[in-house]
Amino acid sequence: MVQYKNILIPVDGSEASIKAFKQAVHITERNNAALYLVAILDKKDNAEEAEQLQHDKDSLFDELDRYARANGVAVHKEMRSGNAKEMIAKTLVEEWNCDLIVMGATGKGTIAKLVVGSVTNHVIKHAPCDVLIVRKN
Repeated sequence: MVQYKNILIPVDGSEASIKAFKQAVHITERNNAALYLVAILDKKDNAEEAEQLQHDKDSLFDELDRYARANGVAVHKEMRSGNAKEMIAKTLVEEWNCDLIVMGATGKGTIAKLVVGSVTNHVIKHAPCDVLIVRKN
């Protein structure tokens, strides 16, 4: 059985990403691993949108941190700005030496919810580690 050491969980506030986070917490606990939670703000957002997103992500991080702590898992939390596809599939995996990415099948984008989201699809194809996709239903 594979023993994971560093698990990356990107969240955007969507139901799918929240469900993926909860799965990641339980995988982290079973593997006695480190859990890295990240929210990525798009550089294209204007200052007002970015400020609102920052506030939303702070609230989300607080809620997720409470869930993780209730399950005995400490979470390393960061907000980053940039291209989510590249940050998740390459930059953060390398920076934090992640051996598993857990993410929701779809996010908050405008892509139809019946297909795998564009960020998720990119990560599946380009990540150098295992990727676990969690479906909302």
